Amino acid sequence: MIVRDEADSFLLITQPDHARLAEGIGAAMRTEPALDTPDRDAILLGIREHDNGWAEVDAEPEVEPATGRPRDFMSGSPRVKYDLWLRGIGRAAQMDPRAGALVAEHALTVYAYRRGDADWQTFFDSVTPIRDDLLKQIGMLTGEAREAFQRQYRCVQLADAFSLQFCGGWSDVSSLEYQAIMRGNELLISPDPFDGATIPLQVLGRRIAARRYKSDGDVRAAVAAAPVLVVEGQARGSDSIVAGPH
Repeated sequence: MIVRDEADSFLLITQPDHARLAEGIGAAMRTEPALDTPDRDAILLGIREHDNGWAEVDAEPEVEPATGRPRDFMSGSPRVKYDLWLRGIGRAAQMDPRAGALVAEHALTVYAYRRGDADWQTFFDSVTPIRDDLLKQIGMLTGEAREAFQRQYRCVQLADAFSLQFCGGWSDVSSLEYQAIMRGNELLISPDPFDGATIPLQVLGRRIAARRYKSDGDVRAAVAAAPVLVVEGQARGSDSIVAGPH
């Protein structure tokens, strides 16, 4: 779950909904050569499905005991992360092995900072061979083919980062060679990945009161009672971004 602080409320956006927005952003990008190849549809599928394993977790939101806030996607136990990523990789791989490999690569990349952590060893020992097996299936395990796969994965990284920034309302983010800032409901990105186009953004969310929740049941009741709303905005390229402090 993405949890955005909004004065007297929390805006909640599920990971699968964020991923669907990421797919739309990825489809609009014109600066990544991998999206101009016969593998475009599989790459976009990987973007759309990269967080599908979160569906069960987001359906039963939890509370951070120390703060009483809804638990966001950055917290949670290694066991929960292990289960959801294996689930998500498996689902994507059933649709397309390339998409599955992209989701597995994303899992390994996102949690690379956990390498060396004993609690996460099972995660890496399980996900790495799954990723490698999928890469073998599509003939991209080594050499130039592997380099081409990494260019495909860049598209997942970028679309994920831009969507997360919009959904989270994060002010200033760098991703690979791109810089992006939020101004109101507009996401400005430099260099322009959209070839001059302005991209409409829409994602579903729910807004609940910004208070200390006493239990998982308390926050689940609040989420269930909250109507679904559409968070709208737009993304466009800009050459006039001035980076703020991180």
